[in-house]
Amino acid sequence: MAEKIIDIGTAGNETEQAGIISTLQGRNIILYGAGGIGYTTSSILKDKACNVCSFIDDDKAKQGTYVNGIKVVSLEEISRDTEDIILVCLPNPMTVYDKLKNMNYRNVKYYPVMMSERHFYDTSLLVKNQDSIEKVYGMLADDFSKAVFKNILKHRATMDYTYMSDIISQKQYFPSDIFELNERECFVDGGVYDGETIAAFVEAAKNSFDYIYGFEPDLQNYNKIKENIKNIDSSRLRLFNSGLYSKTGEIAFNSNGNSASFISETGKDIISLISLDEAVEEHIPTYIKLDIEGAEKEALYGMKNTILNYHPKLAVSVYHKAADLWELPLIISNMSPSYKIYIRHYSDGLHETVCYAV
Repeated sequence: MAEKIIDIGTAGNETEQAGIISTLQGRNIILYGAGGIGYTTSSILKDKACNVCSFIDDDKAKQGTYVNGIKVVSLEEISRDTEDIILVCLPNPMTVYDKLKNMNYRNVKYYPVMMSERHFYDTSLLVKNQDSIEKVYGMLADDFSKAVFKNILKHRATMDYTYMSDIISQKQYFPSDIFELNERECFVDGGVYDGETIAAFVEAAKNSFDYIYGFEPDLQNYNKIKENIKNIDSSRLRLFNSGLYSKTGEIAFNSNGNSASFISETGKDIISLISLDEAVEEHIPTYIKLDIEGAEKEALYGMKNTILNYHPKLAVSVYHKAADLWELPLIISNMSPSYKIYIRHYSDGLHETVCYAV
């Protein structure tokens, strides 16, 4: 049972979560980070009658612009003595939190509003899924994967961030301790965003590869990709302005023009969807990366034939939904039991957890 891995205890975090949100209500809030996490957090806080008065962002290109109707400013524009609450909204929250504290900013807080809203700190979810959690823990291929998996669960049960500091890895998507790339790779980038991962793949492969497929449904992001991939031979690359899914079709979507655009019933945009089994033609995928904001499960179902027939390496984000950490490894293992499963983590928060299957 999951209690063998972590001590969940009997007291959940839900009361603590509600209390923290109540302390934000009636206060001016400044969000540090005007990217995807900040955008989503601002929407959640607005819905909870909290006053988000500005964003801080270190990106000079964002400063002076508006994100979700809220002005973006530089850190230098905010007084260290401000009575406003500065809430850190970044993938590596504790790094920035410590920096601001060391700079003597008075009212710096870190509370994972977005992840809390998505039930990551609902301990009853861990209890209900204890059999699945135990099964995944038992099938992990190395001791470090077990340590990563266990510490993430401990953090989710306690909200103690010290559990995260010892499990951070480097070289996301290209872990040399798990696999090496070869010169005949066909790389599939599910969730291209701005093309940085494609560029990183080309660098890691030393420009020796067969082909690249890229899928990015957000049109704003799709139009940004060209700058990061301008030096890649176009004859070895095909980009789709579509999302990977279990079947071809269309769906409502929130296009934010950042890394957190996502499928939503209330989305104002309509995007096209395609399954990987239908999309790939001449080139057989050898390595597939999925970071698609919660649609990973559907995308896996849409590449079942590719997995069964060709057994590509997989790198699947398992942090967008609360149960992804155990559900997605089980789906992969059930599709192809011969896979070895690894877990790696790439931030000091709950973002950037990747399940590798080789």
